Amino acid sequence: MAGTLLIIDDEKDIRLLMKEIFDEEGYDVFLASNGTQGQQLWQEHRPDVVFLDIWMPDTDGLTLLKNMAHDHWLEHTTVIMMSGHGTIETAMEATRHGAYDFLEKPLSLAKVILTAERAFEHNRLKSENSAWRRQQPDQILPIGKSKVMRELRDTITRLAKYTMPVLISGEAGVGKHLFAKALHSHSSRQQARLSEVHAYELSHNLAAWQLNTDQPSLLDQLKGGTLVISHLDQLSSAAQNFLAELIFAPNHHDTLANKITKLDLRVLCTTQQDLAPLVAEGSFREDVYKRLSVMPIMVPPLRQHLEDIPELVAHFVEQAVHQEGLPKREFSDEDLSLLMHHPWPGNVRELKNLVQRLLIFGQTHQLTPSEIHQMLTQKHLQHYNEMQIDTSVPLKQAKEVFEAQYLKKLLLETQGNVSEAAKMAGLERTHLYRKLKSLDIDPKDPL
Repeated sequence: MAGTLLIIDDEKDIRLLMKEIFDEEGYDVFLASNGTQGQQLWQEHRPDVVFLDIWMPDTDGLTLLKNMAHDHWLEHTTVIMMSGHGTIETAMEATRHGAYDFLEKPLSLAKVILTAERAFEHNRLKSENSAWRRQQPDQILPIGKSKVMRELRDTITRLAKYTMPVLISGEAGVGKHLFAKALHSHSSRQQARLSEVHAYELSHNLAAWQLNTDQPSLLDQLKGGTLVISHLDQLSSAAQNFLAELIFAPNHHDTLANKITKLDLRVLCTTQQDLAPLVAEGSFREDVYKRLSVMPIMVPPLRQHLEDIPELVAHFVEQAVHQEGLPKREFSDEDLSLLMHHPWPGNVRELKNLVQRLLIFGQTHQLTPSEIHQMLTQKHLQHYNEMQIDTSVPLKQAKEVFEAQYLKKLLLETQGNVSEAAKMAGLERTHLYRKLKSLDIDPKDPL
């Protein structure tokens, strides 16, 4: 399911037409013909996005918006106002009270769909920021006593003082996003937002990020913060041009103030592919590559600093116990030695997932080398192959259970590579991202 929508409008034809459109797009849609009914549905279903008409017979939309904002109902909902008799003053008042956008009637269906997509992306960014603030980062800097980890900690501490864009590269699973978070958390921007967007998503939803348009930009929410663009090698030509604007001339036209202002934003990029060959063949902008490579961070694969495994294991155990409520288990020297002789093709992410599975499926307080060996030889995947079908639940719920287990196994097999998992599942990447979000599955940590 793409998300939940509530449409509050006293015009029946508009309600039914919008429902038909969004039903086809895969959204879960609720309808209300007046403000009273709309408020009740809003409180019952906590929709992601609300389309709210201003003029209604019982309660006007602005009053309802103010009431819901006063009761903190806008924290998890994005509101789009609609009116056939709106004015600039009305739109500005709605914005001041928390509305995300304002649409004039008669509605353009294409614009309605685009605005809804932007609103859901807006929600995602808010959710990411809330999750980031809720985290208790007992360890933000890279973990380990090896020389390479000590040098990386020094590099992060040094680069955190500046605002230059940084390219973070390394194999899948080395934790490049964690290095980006460390840079943000040790900078003067630590109290502002940090948001990560996949290059594919940015390329296919570029209009929502563009500056100097008559529409709210997603960048407006990140002023003073940090934007992380992952999988940079998958950035389209148009998105590369957009990135060039951000790092070379980040100017923003403030339509309300009617002036040009500098966009205060730090850009961090991650990639697991060497960009130099892409530059050589002309598929990636050379000037952007050179600017990002002024002070790059190369995160090494786990096999190059195996001596850090004991400290990493201890950290992952404590993290799982305190944040996930998993039972604590002890790793002996023999257990750790076995782990230090594994090649770790999935790098630190694979190690973290292994530790979690050992805590979940273990029966005793003390681990044994045989348990670890069994996990390392992928026998844990039998758990998914032996899935039992529960016929006591409705078909819809059974389908969700199957989809969750199927996608978790797929992500384990692809080491969290969403692109590869989407190909294997026969899905578009954006569709898979929406599905993972609806099932509350973290692709970096599927278990």
